[in-house]
Amino acid sequence: MAQTGSTWSEAVAATIRAELARRRIRAAALMEVLGLGRTATYDRVNGIVPFDTREILLVAAFLDMTAEELVREADRSTR
Repeated sequence: MAQTGSTWSEAVAATIRAELARRRIRAAALMEVLGLGRTATYDRVNGIVPFDTREILLVAAFLDMTAEELVREADRSTR
């Protein structure tokens, strides 16, 4: 069963950070993808503000993943 609340949101952010690192992409690259400023982007990447569904879809596409793959990996990390 998936975690709810901040634990799951933090897992999503951690998964996105890990994928960015694996691909050697700076988090700043997500500013354009998300259409957000630096602070708003980094707040999401650092798990301070949860990614919404649209943002997860955008980030997954940018990383050449499906949102399902991204969310599944986040779920795995909470177990």
